[in-house]
Amino acid sequence: MSDGEGQFVLPFLPPGSYQLTVIKDGYAQGQSVTVQISVTETIRVSVPMNVAGVTQRVEVHANVSQLQTDSMALGRVVDNRAIEALPLASRNFTQIVDLSPGVLAGVSNAGELGTGGNGLGQIGPSNDGIFVHGSRSYDNGYEFDGVPVTDLQASSNASGGVPIPNPDSIEEFKVQTGLYDVPFGEPAGASVSLVTKSGTNNVHGSVFEFFRNNVLNANDYFLKSAGQPRPDLKENQFGFTAGGPIRQDRFYYFGSYQGTRQINGLASGQVRIGCTADVIMPPLTNDRSAQALGALFAGESGAFGGVTVKADGSNINPVALEILNFKLPNGSYLIPTPQILNPSLPLASQGSSTISTPCRFDEDQFLTNLNANLSQNSSLAIRFMWANDTMNVSFPGNPNSGTGNISGFGSNIDNHFRVFSVSWVRLIQPQLLNGLRFGYTNTLGSSTAHAPFAWSDLGVAAGSMNNENGLSSLGIVGSINLASAFPRTFNQRRFYLSDMLTYSRSRHLI
Repeated sequence: MSDGEGQFVLPFLPPGSYQLTVIKDGYAQGQSVTVQISVTETIRVSVPMNVAGVTQRVEVHANVSQLQTDSMALGRVVDNRAIEALPLASRNFTQIVDLSPGVLAGVSNAGELGTGGNGLGQIGPSNDGIFVHGSRSYDNGYEFDGVPVTDLQASSNASGGVPIPNPDSIEEFKVQTGLYDVPFGEPAGASVSLVTKSGTNNVHGSVFEFFRNNVLNANDYFLKSAGQPRPDLKENQFGFTAGGPIRQDRFYYFGSYQGTRQINGLASGQVRIGCTADVIMPPLTNDRSAQALGALFAGESGAFGGVTVKADGSNINPVALEILNFKLPNGSYLIPTPQILNPSLPLASQGSSTISTPCRFDEDQFLTNLNANLSQNSSLAIRFMWANDTMNVSFPGNPNSGTGNISGFGSNIDNHFRVFSVSWVRLIQPQLLNGLRFGYTNTLGSSTAHAPFAWSDLGVAAGSMNNENGLSSLGIVGSINLASAFPRTFNQRRFYLSDMLTYSRSRHLI
């Protein structure tokens, strides 16, 4: 029911196409067809009405003005057609967030591990993250079906980012880059609002399988230069979606499943993880005896000076000898023998190697949506997303010493996502509408560290505090980096409750 001036407000409408009919005694019926509602947007529709006469019905076929006059928010809507049609290398919707003006993101790397780094709120060497109007990447906020899922630990370089739903289950999303309303004002950067699909009166669904294989891939430039074979990059991503009516015009369902299995020996340069690494080192050989090393480094000293190495190697530190001679379970040296030699360079950088050790990524995710028209004046929507993913990383990053580039220091990184929401909309009176929403999100992440040796095994008197003995970390500037990940567990639990009343053309937030 409109007010005395004919003004009306219809809030809480899910995105979609609507038909609007206006009726008043003494006037011909006015009808505006094909009104398209997008996520977070306010649409103004004016319906002219004539006094009842010979013509009893007036149809208005008018395009909605492209000029947004009812909101100052800046942003762009990306619908499901774009999400499904645009090439998403890792099936991650955040890879196309930068289609909106004012958004800067690093170029998506088709060789990234798992879902990639765009969903992370971190700043790393590869420019992973989304930067809006100069703000930091961890200043952005995310909402799924009206419930905040923002990664509150994004700036710690430890969390798993935001949940990434199956693209086939996404109806649309919008990136608001500035001047948006107070309900979206949690972050200082952009606000990304995503809506998942719902069931309809017609049964619909899909089955999909995406795969990658070594035969279809080119070799990495540096691996090819070093005479190494192309790295493993095998992936299978499979699943289905299904939606339809439980009871016509009353109850609807929609669900999806997506599984991902990836073996990746190509990924590099991401925050905290790597599967290939480049190493610059002296021209070491497989003879790691003190005499051979003394002959190689005779007269050399450290970058900051110190005692020079004797020609017979008698003054080489015994711990250094142990490290140089340490072998991994597969029989290879921990400090590898260079794959390429360039005698024209300084001794410390004459050798180079590109190492590929395959990482693994496994994920299973389910999404279930239920919608119910409880009565003519009341509707209910329930949403639930469940996702578990595990990464086995070959070269973990260490916040203190950077990313490792030597094999043997693998790490397991697990991330579990749970997103649940319930939305109840009820028309209390013809001019009074109430929307109640409850949400719960839980992000549980953990990482474990592995090292091929303990310092005490090599004769180092390491302390027991913070597991200093078991987690090796050693770096030589510009050369090797032995880095163990930090074992940690973090858990983000969040409850959300909102109740919004709308009366006539005024909105009141409670």
